Amino acid sequence: MSLNLFIIGPSGSGKSTQAKLIAQKYQLTHFSMGQLLRDEIATNSKLGLDAKKSVDQGTPVPDEIVLPILSQKLISLDNKNFIIDGFPRLVQQGHYIDRFLIDKGQQTSLLIHLLVDFLEIVRRRQLAGKDFQAEDQDRSDNTPKAIANRQKILYESNVNPILDYYRNQNKLFEIDGNRPIEPILKDICKKIDTIHII
Repeated sequence: MSLNLFIIGPSGSGKSTQAKLIAQKYQLTHFSMGQLLRDEIATNSKLGLDAKKSVDQGTPVPDEIVLPILSQKLISLDNKNFIIDGFPRLVQQGHYIDRFLIDKGQQTSLLIHLLVDFLEIVRRRQLAGKDFQAEDQDRSDNTPKAIANRQKILYESNVNPILDYYRNQNKLFEIDGNRPIEPILKDICKKIDTIHII
């Protein structure tokens, strides 16, 4: 039985860490959309050069670039089970990946959404010596709470439609990501085990 997982959450939520651990436990191929884009940019292909323009401008890479890059990667997996972190973020991306998998005789197994308090993310990034966002540096309301609130509003406005899309298919698992790594992983694995019988 195929096991095709997606994990999303705000930047700094720990989704890559969880994805790596899940991939190890279930012997899945793991990759992130961010890394796929960086790898494509490094090849200097047409798609890579187009992606680089968006990255250099600080704008989201459009689906006309993201989706072909993702398709190439999935085709290369030859129907192996996978977990992707950082995708899908938009409803049209969810529609695309579902159609793509159905055409390959597979399906999306689960979208895992890490729920993390945005103030906690700002604190984590500050502890790691990272700025949350460069444009926040010169703002007069540059307090951790104000930054967290701005990020929360922006994130939720983008992600809520994709959450609803998978919730309506009973393929959404939301989990408290404010805890240590191990209990989060344990709860995610419990959920995966209910849908994936070997």
